[in-house]
Amino acid sequence: MKKKIKYFILIYLFTFSNYLIAKQSSHENEIKLKNIQNRMNDVNKNISNAKIKAKKFEKDIRKNEKLAVELFMQLENTRSEILKGNNTILKLKEEEEENKNIIKKEKMRLRTQIRNIYQIGKYNYIKLLLNQDDLTQINRVIAYYDYDNYARSNRIKNLNDNLTRIKILEKEINDENNNLEILNNKYQYKLNNFNKIRKKRLNSIVEIKNYIKNQNIELLLLKENERDLARLLNKIKLNNKNITNYNENNISFIQKKGKLVWPVKGKLLKKYGVQKKITGLKWQGVLIGANHGSKVHAISDGKVVFADWFKNYGLLVIIDHNNDYLSLYGHNQQLLKVAGDSVKAREIIASVGDSGGQNNSALYFEIRKGKKTLNPSQWCKN
Repeated sequence: MKKKIKYFILIYLFTFSNYLIAKQSSHENEIKLKNIQNRMNDVNKNISNAKIKAKKFEKDIRKNEKLAVELFMQLENTRSEILKGNNTILKLKEEEEENKNIIKKEKMRLRTQIRNIYQIGKYNYIKLLLNQDDLTQINRVIAYYDYDNYARSNRIKNLNDNLTRIKILEKEINDENNNLEILNNKYQYKLNNFNKIRKKRLNSIVEIKNYIKNQNIELLLLKENERDLARLLNKIKLNNKNITNYNENNISFIQKKGKLVWPVKGKLLKKYGVQKKITGLKWQGVLIGANHGSKVHAISDGKVVFADWFKNYGLLVIIDHNNDYLSLYGHNQQLLKVAGDSVKAREIIASVGDSGGQNNSALYFEIRKGKKTLNPSQWCKN
């Protein structure tokens, strides 16, 4: 009996100790799980905060780049006005010089006339009349002297008119010079503002790139950008269901494969399908290095379905070429077309820039068939 009691006590103690161990182990696991969940929440929170801050940086870049574009256009307009002003002054000075030459010639003729009159004298004029037996000859002499007097009067009048014109021209030249001085001051002011905006933009770009790198969110942001672009393209597709056929001579876009001309001349800095550093994502299009302000041409006939600033792509133009074919042109300095415009092959649509947070001027170029990206090197002739 005592043995049985001892046996039961041993079993109870063993079971109870296992229960305590299991309970303790379960409690430790719960603590570990909770710690993991807390860490995951912290990571998600950090990522969320990092994305919010990155978007704020992006918003600043967008604002600065749009301001820079606006100022650039104002600078171009002011430069054009200055050029027109200089041309006006040049023409006025040419006209002034022409009038001075006319005055010079008229003065010489007037001097000759006065000298001739002085040499002939009034007495000789009467003598000439009295010496003429023929009435027709007398009339001819009177007519000649009348014409001479009339011509002299006209020359004096022309001299006065030209002198007045020169005074008017001088005033116009002075006014134009004053206008040019105002325009030059205006241009310099805008140029200073433009340079400040550009500097602020570059600082923002450096800051955002360093921040994204430090927070290890580059892959997340690039994937998010790709999703945003896909959403934009889907929206464009829905809004342009009944698009007109823009193919020239009824040649379909697919028939132009390998015959299209590149949108801008330059070196391929990034090739289609090549993996991006760090993220491992592949290039969906190509990056073509070109000088700032180089003209960007449409690769084929179509309709502009988007022309605005878009994150990561900067000033972006998207052209619909029918049958779900699209061409994209990003990082522009200036857009020369608006959504809804029809374009022909080789027509200028934009100018190369560095918008979208780029350090150097280059054109991002992409061809798509629906959601699928295509290799531009297989479509454009080398």
